[in-house]
Amino acid sequence: MKVKNGTLAAFVAPCLPIAAVGLPVVVYLPPYYAGTLGLDIAVVGLLFFLVRIIDVPMDPVIGHLVDRTHSRFGRFRPWLVAGAAMMMAGVYAVFMASPGLGPPRALAGLLLMYLGFSAALVSHTAWGAVLSDNYHERSRIFGAWQMTNLAGLFLILAVPPAAQALAGSKDAAVGVQAMGWTIIIALPLAVLWNVMRVPEPDRIAGGHHRIGDIFGVMRLPLLRRLLLADLLSSLAPGLSGALLLFFFEAARGYPPAQASTLLLFYFAAGLVAAPFWVRIARRYSKHRAITWALLIYAVLQTATMLIPREQFAIAAFGMALAGLPAVAPAFLMRAMLADLSEAETVRTGQDRTALFYAALVAVQKLGYAIPVGASYAVLGLIGFDPQRGGANTPAAIDGLVALFVFPPALLALGAAVVIRGWPIDAASQARNAAALAR
Repeated sequence: MKVKNGTLAAFVAPCLPIAAVGLPVVVYLPPYYAGTLGLDIAVVGLLFFLVRIIDVPMDPVIGHLVDRTHSRFGRFRPWLVAGAAMMMAGVYAVFMASPGLGPPRALAGLLLMYLGFSAALVSHTAWGAVLSDNYHERSRIFGAWQMTNLAGLFLILAVPPAAQALAGSKDAAVGVQAMGWTIIIALPLAVLWNVMRVPEPDRIAGGHHRIGDIFGVMRLPLLRRLLLADLLSSLAPGLSGALLLFFFEAARGYPPAQASTLLLFYFAAGLVAAPFWVRIARRYSKHRAITWALLIYAVLQTATMLIPREQFAIAAFGMALAGLPAVAPAFLMRAMLADLSEAETVRTGQDRTALFYAALVAVQKLGYAIPVGASYAVLGLIGFDPQRGGANTPAAIDGLVALFVFPPALLALGAAVVIRGWPIDAASQARNAAALAR
């Protein structure tokens, strides 16, 4: 079943503001909290790690509840709307924080934002999985999903420098608060378009799963394998993203505005490359496309250590190259999960789509949380001080560079090994779809 372009556009619209609470939060908020707001860098790393440890177990519970939801509005719409409302309140608390903010209040704001993020993201991605029962159409749906995510990232990352330029100020608070207001305004508009335009297909199988199935799904070998691959492939850009501003400002001597702008080249390249990876997946299969993308990413991430000091054009080119393959794993693994969920529905007679996607959302969060907690702890151990910038010792700068370059490349190689040889291809997926259509 082919999804109409207008319907697809309405479906992916919430990605624009929802994506802004992903990598940009990791890139901007920890340095902002540690620098401008004056929290200790180790405390900041601990806060962002703790909020994920508390928040992540909620994702499978939300997925379970979404799958059990029956209402005249459907099972996905109520959760998307409720999640968006909670997320808006959390964004206000997190992005509008002022100096003097204490760790408990910071933790409470982050928890509220990420719980709303969970409800919105789980319901939204699970909804995308049931829009079509075609192997290749799912790549198109999640390719559009990823392109819109990248567009959202591109736009939100352009907000701080634009806001600072309009305000005639270099104050980091101006950019961070502008990001917050952009999310708060865009989110309800996008969600309204989605819920008014996108249909909810009928359930493809009956039978509610029980609360115990939240733990039972983790015993599925293929699901564990996909989750591990997604975790490793998320940790790679998550780690480099958490250190990106430090790397370019302290180790390569770029001013903050240029360092922030470099990330735009990374996401712009991914936005351009996404349709290419959809075509590769259509021709050679999703898992092969992911494997090749991860291998290329590992090489290009390693090459970032060659980026020279204060050569913006070369740095922009290097970041664009790294962004070309980085886009593929996220959306193709979500398309693969739709195939896996369908296969399990055939096998068990239970539709656990939202629960499966909740598990993937939980892994995605860990992919963003672990890098902040781990990398900031290591930076503290090697003596790197974010407030000193390039005035850090040579040993601290060298440690920063090594942490930025090599672990992400190794994580990408690990993900490629895990996903290689995935058993669900177009032919087997077509058999599963036909079985459910009977």
